[in-house]
Amino acid sequence: MITVALSATIGAPTERVWKALTDPNERVTWDDRILGIVGPVGHEANYAAKYAAKSRRPSSVTKWRFRLGGVPLVMHEATLSDEPIERRVSRISIGSMHFDQTLTLRREDDDNGPRTRLSMKLVARNRIPVIGEVVERLDVQKIIIEYVDTTLRQVQKHCEADA
Repeated sequence: MITVALSATIGAPTERVWKALTDPNERVTWDDRILGIVGPVGHEANYAAKYAAKSRRPSSVTKWRFRLGGVPLVMHEATLSDEPIERRVSRISIGSMHFDQTLTLRREDDDNGPRTRLSMKLVARNRIPVIGEVVERLDVQKIIIEYVDTTLRQVQKHCEADA
């Protein structure tokens, strides 16, 4: 398994950062890889039920139209657990790539105002099967690092613009 963990300090209150990360309508405004939201219907409802049963907690699923490296794909994000304004664990699928994502928020207010430490950890398989090929470990690692880095930079820019 490949694990990537990065963090960023965001000059905004923790509640603001949490909302930017968890409100699908807001995420569309800051994540330029998202092309739109698609509601959970049909097999997506089964996807949510599968992970709700596995985690023994209620689960929500958001289905997105998502651009990865310029290629439009479908992304499913199933929330496995939530500790509001502190931690969210999700299972994410983008095309044939699957990974677990943990977001952790910690308040770090100082004399300059409210600040939030956002940590993001992704765990993915070493190889990703694609049509006729396999994406190997180093390429998977590059994709995952770029996904985490881009997410942190975009949410930081968005939340700090409001502050």
